[in-house]
Amino acid sequence: MLMSSMDYYFRNNWKPNYDKFKYSGWKLLDKIDKDAHILDIGCGYNLLKPHFPNLYGIDPHNSNSDQEIAFEDYTPHKNFDVYLALGSLNFGTEKLLDKQIKHLYDITKKNDIIYWRQNPGLSDHPWQGVEEIVFFPWSEKWNVHYCDKYGFELKEMKQDTGNRLYSEWIRK
Repeated sequence: MLMSSMDYYFRNNWKPNYDKFKYSGWKLLDKIDKDAHILDIGCGYNLLKPHFPNLYGIDPHNSNSDQEIAFEDYTPHKNFDVYLALGSLNFGTEKLLDKQIKHLYDITKKNDIIYWRQNPGLSDHPWQGVEEIVFFPWSEKWNVHYCDKYGFELKEMKQDTGNRLYSEWIRK
Protein backbone atom coordinates (compact mmCIF):
# COMPACT_ATOMS: atom_id res chain seq x y z
CA MET A 1 0.00 0.00 0.00
CA LEU A 2 1.36 3.41 -0.97
CA MET A 3 1.59 5.75 2.00
CA SER A 4 0.71 9.44 1.62
CA SER A 5 3.37 12.01 2.48
CA MET A 6 1.42 13.09 5.54
CA ASP A 7 0.90 9.52 6.73
CA TYR A 8 4.60 8.76 6.21
CA TYR A 9 5.64 11.91 8.08
CA PHE A 10 3.41 11.30 11.10
CA ARG A 11 4.29 7.59 11.31
CA ASN A 12 8.04 7.99 10.86
CA ASN A 13 9.21 11.52 11.71
CA TRP A 14 6.79 13.52 13.85
CA LYS A 15 7.55 13.78 17.57
CA PRO A 16 5.29 15.53 20.08
CA ASN A 17 6.50 18.39 22.25
CA TYR A 18 3.83 19.45 24.72
CA ASP A 19 6.46 21.39 26.69
CA LYS A 20 6.67 24.17 24.12
CA PHE A 21 2.99 25.18 24.13
CA LYS A 22 1.91 27.79 26.63
CA TYR A 23 -1.82 26.96 26.62
CA SER A 24 -2.39 23.82 24.56
CA GLY A 25 0.27 21.58 26.05
CA TRP A 26 0.72 20.25 29.57
CA LYS A 27 -1.21 23.27 30.94
CA LEU A 28 -4.39 21.43 29.95
CA LEU A 29 -3.73 19.02 32.83
CA ASP A 30 -4.74 21.89 35.14
CA LYS A 31 -7.81 22.90 33.11
CA ILE A 32 -9.53 19.59 32.51
CA ASP A 33 -11.24 17.62 35.27
CA LYS A 34 -9.32 14.39 35.89
CA ASP A 35 -12.54 12.35 35.65
CA ALA A 36 -13.76 13.97 32.41
CA HIS A 37 -14.64 11.67 29.53
CA ILE A 38 -12.26 12.86 26.83
CA LEU A 39 -11.94 12.15 23.13
CA ASP A 40 -8.46 13.09 21.96
CA ILE A 41 -8.75 13.65 18.21
CA GLY A 42 -5.37 13.06 16.60
CA CYS A 43 -3.82 11.92 19.87
CA GLY A 44 -0.48 10.99 18.32
CA TYR A 45 1.47 9.01 20.90
CA ASN A 46 -1.48 9.31 23.34
CA LEU A 47 0.68 11.15 25.90
CA LEU A 48 -2.28 12.53 27.86
CA LYS A 49 -3.84 9.10 28.43
CA PRO A 50 -1.87 8.32 31.65
CA HIS A 51 -3.22 11.56 33.17
CA PHE A 52 -6.90 10.97 32.42
CA PRO A 53 -8.47 7.57 33.16
CA ASN A 54 -11.39 8.23 30.79
CA LEU A 55 -9.43 9.46 27.76
CA TYR A 56 -9.86 7.71 24.42
CA GLY A 57 -7.41 8.65 21.68
CA ILE A 58 -7.96 8.34 17.96
CA ASP A 59 -5.38 9.01 15.27
CA PRO A 60 -5.18 7.93 11.63
CA HIS A 61 -1.37 7.85 11.67
CA ASN A 62 -0.27 6.44 15.03
CA SER A 63 -0.63 2.93 16.42
CA ASN A 64 -0.25 4.29 19.97
CA SER A 65 -3.82 5.56 19.70
CA ASP A 66 -6.71 3.56 21.11
CA GLN A 67 -8.14 3.43 17.60
CA GLU A 68 -6.33 4.14 14.35
CA ILE A 69 -8.98 6.04 12.40
CA ALA A 70 -9.60 9.43 10.79
CA PHE A 71 -11.88 11.67 12.84
CA GLU A 72 -14.51 12.03 10.13
CA ASP A 73 -14.80 8.21 10.00
CA TYR A 74 -15.02 7.75 13.78
CA THR A 75 -18.31 6.78 15.44
CA PRO A 76 -18.16 7.30 19.22
CA HIS A 77 -18.55 4.17 21.30
CA LYS A 78 -19.58 6.22 24.37
CA ASN A 79 -20.44 9.79 25.40
CA PHE A 80 -17.64 12.28 25.91
CA ASP A 81 -17.77 15.75 27.49
CA VAL A 82 -14.33 17.06 26.52
CA TYR A 83 -12.73 16.96 23.09
CA LEU A 84 -9.10 17.69 22.25
CA ALA A 85 -8.08 18.80 18.77
CA LEU A 86 -4.46 19.70 19.46
CA GLY A 87 -3.02 20.26 16.03
CA SER A 88 -5.07 17.53 14.41
CA LEU A 89 -7.85 19.31 12.51
CA ASN A 90 -5.44 21.52 10.59
CA PHE A 91 -5.12 19.78 7.26
CA GLY A 92 -7.22 19.97 4.16
CA THR A 93 -9.56 22.22 2.30
CA GLU A 94 -12.45 24.23 3.67
CA LYS A 95 -14.73 21.42 2.46
CA LEU A 96 -12.90 18.83 4.58
CA LEU A 97 -12.73 21.08 7.66
CA ASP A 98 -16.43 21.82 7.31
CA LYS A 99 -17.15 18.08 7.19
CA GLN A 100 -14.99 17.49 10.29
CA ILE A 101 -16.59 20.32 12.27
CA LYS A 102 -20.08 19.17 11.29
CA HIS A 103 -19.07 15.73 12.58
CA LEU A 104 -17.80 17.36 15.78
CA TYR A 105 -21.18 19.05 16.16
CA ASP A 106 -23.02 15.79 15.49
CA ILE A 107 -21.16 13.87 18.22
CA THR A 108 -21.14 16.59 20.89
CA LYS A 109 -23.92 17.59 23.24
CA LYS A 110 -24.82 20.81 25.05
CA ASN A 111 -22.00 22.17 27.27
CA ASP A 112 -19.31 19.87 25.87
CA ILE A 113 -16.00 21.69 25.54
CA ILE A 114 -13.44 21.47 22.77
CA TYR A 115 -9.83 22.50 23.34
CA TRP A 116 -7.99 23.42 20.14
CA ARG A 117 -4.45 24.00 18.96
CA GLN A 118 -4.80 25.44 15.48
CA ASN A 119 -2.22 26.07 12.81
CA PRO A 120 -2.98 29.25 10.82
CA GLY A 121 -1.89 27.64 7.56
CA LEU A 122 1.84 27.66 8.24
CA SER A 123 3.98 24.77 7.08
CA ASP A 124 6.81 24.18 9.52
CA HIS A 125 7.48 20.55 8.65
CA PRO A 126 9.83 19.02 6.09
CA TRP A 127 6.93 18.21 3.75
CA GLN A 128 6.68 21.87 2.74
CA GLY A 129 6.11 22.08 -0.97
CA VAL A 130 4.40 18.69 -1.27
CA GLU A 131 1.27 19.41 -3.28
CA GLU A 132 -0.99 16.84 -1.63
CA ILE A 133 -0.74 18.50 1.80
CA VAL A 134 -3.02 21.47 2.33
CA PHE A 135 -2.98 23.46 5.57
CA PHE A 136 -6.20 25.09 6.64
CA PRO A 137 -5.62 28.81 7.44
CA TRP A 138 -7.14 28.96 10.94
CA SER A 139 -7.87 32.47 12.20
CA GLU A 140 -10.28 34.24 14.52
CA LYS A 141 -12.57 34.75 11.54
CA TRP A 142 -12.70 30.99 10.82
CA ASN A 143 -13.31 30.19 14.50
CA VAL A 144 -16.24 32.61 14.60
CA HIS A 145 -17.55 31.30 11.28
CA TYR A 146 -17.61 27.66 12.37
CA CYS A 147 -18.94 28.44 15.84
CA ASP A 148 -21.81 30.44 14.34
CA LYS A 149 -22.50 27.87 11.63
CA TYR A 150 -22.60 24.85 13.93
CA GLY A 151 -23.84 26.11 17.28
CA PHE A 152 -20.68 26.44 19.30
CA GLU A 153 -19.63 29.35 21.50
CA LEU A 154 -16.09 30.66 21.10
CA LYS A 155 -15.27 30.87 24.79
CA GLU A 156 -11.62 31.80 24.48
CA MET A 157 -9.01 32.37 21.81
CA LYS A 158 -5.43 33.52 22.13
CA GLN A 159 -2.05 33.23 20.57
CA ASP A 160 -0.18 30.13 21.67
CA THR A 161 3.49 29.36 21.17
CA GLY A 162 4.97 29.08 17.68
CA ASN A 163 2.26 31.03 15.83
CA ARG A 164 -0.36 28.49 16.89
CA LEU A 165 -3.81 29.55 18.07
CA TYR A 166 -5.36 28.25 21.28
CA SER A 167 -9.15 28.15 21.29
CA GLU A 168 -11.90 26.83 23.51
CA TRP A 169 -15.32 26.12 22.08
CA ILE A 170 -18.44 25.12 24.00
CA ARG A 171 -21.39 23.38 22.39
CA LYS A 172 -24.53 25.48 22.81
